[in-house]
Amino acid sequence: MNLKHVALLTCLALIVCTGTLRADNTAYVTFFGGNFGTIDLNTGAFTLLGNSGQTLSGLGVYGGNLYGVTYTVPSGSFYQVNPANGALTAIGSPSGVDYYDFGSTLTGLYALVQVTGNTDLYSINPTTGAATLIGATGVAASGVNNLSTNSSTLYFTSGGDLYTINTSTGTGTLVGYSGGPNFGALVTEGGTLYGGQSSPTYAVDTINTTTGAATTGPALSGAGAGLFYGLAPTTTVPEPCTLLLLSCALGGCGLLRRRNTA
Repeated sequence: MNLKHVALLTCLALIVCTGTLRADNTAYVTFFGGNFGTIDLNTGAFTLLGNSGQTLSGLGVYGGNLYGVTYTVPSGSFYQVNPANGALTAIGSPSGVDYYDFGSTLTGLYALVQVTGNTDLYSINPTTGAATLIGATGVAASGVNNLSTNSSTLYFTSGGDLYTINTSTGTGTLVGYSGGPNFGALVTEGGTLYGGQSSPTYAVDTINTTTGAATTGPALSGAGAGLFYGLAPTTTVPEPCTLLLLSCALGGCGLLRRRNTA
């Protein structure tokens, strides 16, 4: 292969990827029943990519990989999620923990477990799937609940109330009330906290992280869309096209090195 071939392959990769490279306003989303795809946070338009075969308690990102856990299933399982089609690959053995919500910060994966009148925060090991108890949040699960992704702060909503969760102690701190909407998923993109509204309607809202107040956004649309159960950023997860372009670039660099050392 010469430099002309490398350039041709890179151009072809760009053509193939043009329709699928995603901007910051796009997120991965999973719904009740396992439908998985992408959603435009500015328009609410959903694109179905596949079905995981499981209802997940949420989505989380760590180390450039997408993860999920089973929803309220005894001995809950931990999975890596294929961003191309939502297919699941189990990691480790079932934990014995009944997961209620799942999300991530920029540095770790976390899950909530319902206990009598309260919720407990666990950290999840991305390599083994092992769950480690951090502590009680002091927050009861009420109505629709979820944990956030893609922020240094871990957010939790319960019955329309927005909380921050201390990832060292598990303690929850009330930020404020949404004004009515309940959210089934949260993701931060471009410094904005978005909420997948699951009641009273399906929509993509923005949430004020100082007051908790929600501003109703575009209605959810697209075949296969439903009740929000997880949101995660596409920008931190390598997509097939990104990997293809990277391979072409690395191939070109390797060729140049061989030519220079020949």
